[in-house]
Parts: sequence; structure tokens; C-alpha cells
Amino acid sequence: NHYTISTKLSDSNDYCFDSSTGKYGTCIFSGEWVDTGLGFQVMKYEARNVDGKANSTPGGLPWVNISQTEAILECNKIGAHLITNAEWTALARHIAAQPSNWSSGVVGDGVLSRGYSAADGSDGFYNTSVAPTTGTVNDVYNIATDTVGPTGLFALKRTNDLGGGKTIWDLGGNVFELTSDTCTQGSGVGNWYNSGWIEWTNTNLDDYERDTAGPIPLYTAAQNAGRYAGCTSNGNAIFRGGHWSNGVYSGIFAIGLYYSSSDYLNRLGFRCAK
Repeated sequence: NHYTISTKLSDSNDYCFDSSTGKYGTCIFSGEWVDTGLGFQVMKYEARNVDGKANSTPGGLPWVNISQTEAILECNKIGAHLITNAEWTALARHIAAQPSNWSSGVVGDGVLSRGYSAADGSDGFYNTSVAPTTGTVNDVYNIATDTVGPTGLFALKRTNDLGGGKTIWDLGGNVFELTSDTCTQGSGVGNWYNSGWIEWTNTNLDDYERDTAGPIPLYTAAQNAGRYAGCTSNGNAIFRGGHWSNGVYSGIFAIGLYYSSSDYLNRLGFRCAK
């Protein structure tokens, strides 16, 4: 459990002491967080709506049908910020460097796990909704249509390990997750290629996109890294990961740039960082 300090809320008169700053402030229960060791903390779970506030808890379902603009505000309300694309990329690269996140136990050999994302084909079944439960040993694998269990295919494992024995849930699947960034179409530094879903090996991503958001060293959907879907309109929100039936398009490096900052979708959620 974790408490954060932020601007006082009108519906709360409770105060907490923040030992890191030696100050009192508004007490907002915001659930479980992971210290990434990369200079920021991140929600262990996709954000849930708990009494109107973003909370990192295994209970309930992800907070979806929320726009990028609103997700930014909701993270700010708990003294955090909507995860940035740079933070997401750093976290994904850190995860890919951990042997336990590879099916063989050796970095770069076998596949990464992409989580709750099953589609027909190699998965053998197709999800139609988000994972029903989260957070226990019985929820770690996507084992059948809209079903989770304690053992299963490594590719459909919902947890990723970080250094120091820490764990994060659903980074590669379950619902797409908004970042705070937006895209501008074009080529060259600062601009994003406009395309359908393509592999990170596509040469159109050489000038900026792969260095900014992709896997280094280079991985593709063959390793369950996820794919790239380009900027269809200037100002679109940048979102990461995959959703419940995104199949091999999902993964910790998957990125999409085709929803606007005001779009509401049942497969689009978020995660706060601080």
C-alpha cells in the first residue's frame, strides 16, 4: 500500500505525513506501485477507478473509455503523471534485458511474454473482453477464451519481472495504455511514420521511431515484442502495449498512434507514473 501527496481535494480533509519530504499533504490512497530503478515509479497494475480516483489495485477492471486528456488529469489528481512514452520505452527495454522474461531463460532466445492478448492462430483461442481477475497466482496466464489460470503458454503470461525481484502486470496486453505524448506525421527526428501495423525492422522507422520507442537490440513479433502502427493524424495520442485479442501485434514494445487525444474506447486505458 502506498500514499501520495498532492493538491488538496475538495472531498477530502484527511492528511498524511510524507516521510520523504517531511511535509504533510492530502492523503490519497493510490494502491501498489513499482520502483523501476530507472528514476521513476509506475503503477503495478493498469489504473482502476476507485471512488473516482485512479488506483493501482488488482481488484476490479481497468479504467477504460477515458481520453488521453482526462487520463492526464486523473494521474495529476493523485500527485502523479500519465506515463510518458520515454518512461514506457525505458521500462520495456529494462524488462527485455531480464532473463526471466524470456521463454528460454536467456535474453534474446525464445520469446517475451505479451500477456492477456490471445487471438486465433498460434494461440488457439480468441478473447472477447478484458481479463476477469488479476493479481494472484491463479491469474498469471491467459489459458482459454476470457479465462486466466496459474499455468499456461509463456507467450500469454501477464507478468513481467524487473530488477530486484519486482513484478508488473499487463504491460503487453489486456488493454492499450495511453501515454502523455502525441505524434506529428513525417520523417526525420521528432516525426512519426504513418503506416498500418508493421514490424520494428521496417526501414521507415530507422530515422527516429525505433530509437525513440522500439526494442534495442532489435526484436519483432517473432519474439512477441509487438508491432508499430503509425501516426494517422497530427496530435494523435501515443499508446502502448496491446489489448485482449491483439495477438502477435501485442507486446511490451507495441505502439499505436491512430487514436486522437479525445477518443474514448473500451480497449484504451492508462497507467500513472511518478
